[in-house]
Amino acid sequence: MNKSLVLIADIEASKEVKQGKREELQQKLKKVLETLSRENKGIVSPYTITLGDEFQAVFKNADHLFKDIFKILATLHPISVRFSLGVGDISTPINKEQAIGMDGPAFHEAREGIKQLKKSGYLFNIRIEEENDMIFKIINNSLQLISTEIRSWNKRRLLIFHLLREGHDYKSITQKLDISRAAFYKNKEMGALDIIDELSDNIAQIINEKLKS
Repeated sequence: MNKSLVLIADIEASKEVKQGKREELQQKLKKVLETLSRENKGIVSPYTITLGDEFQAVFKNADHLFKDIFKILATLHPISVRFSLGVGDISTPINKEQAIGMDGPAFHEAREGIKQLKKSGYLFNIRIEEENDMIFKIINNSLQLISTEIRSWNKRRLLIFHLLREGHDYKSITQKLDISRAAFYKNKEMGALDIIDELSDNIAQIINEKLKS
């Protein structure tokens, strides 16, 4: 039986968001999660807001995982979000309507990962049942480097990367964002967007292999 991929995400410093802005933030989050739940064919239990500042989902594969993550980050910027991934079994039936009422090692790992992220200050991590898996230690090191890089990005750079992940070319992106060709390529180079794009795809491929094991 294949393993599952659980995502649990937590909005950073959400309690510090002022009341009026909090409502706006919640509406943005609700809208983007509904869109992603419709579009991502790898979802088996849709993005669900479980608390005021947390949401989660269950996937059968990681094909569009990073595309989703960067769309969420671009939509909510300057608010940051922590993303914890857990790979493992789910011991209860899959809830196909909402990502609630389920349990198992995959959820336990993702929940423990959120605790680690709150302590470390990074934005991403992944945990699996086999704690000594060296490949995933290397992946987490890579995710830490990506976290550090992304913390320095402004909304424009996040949008450029998000649109690149969605398959847009530079002409489309410069038109959508009303920026010059020079500004596009400067952001692409300064943010190491090609490297992060390729690294994200490689990580997703390794996750998929682990899900099938």
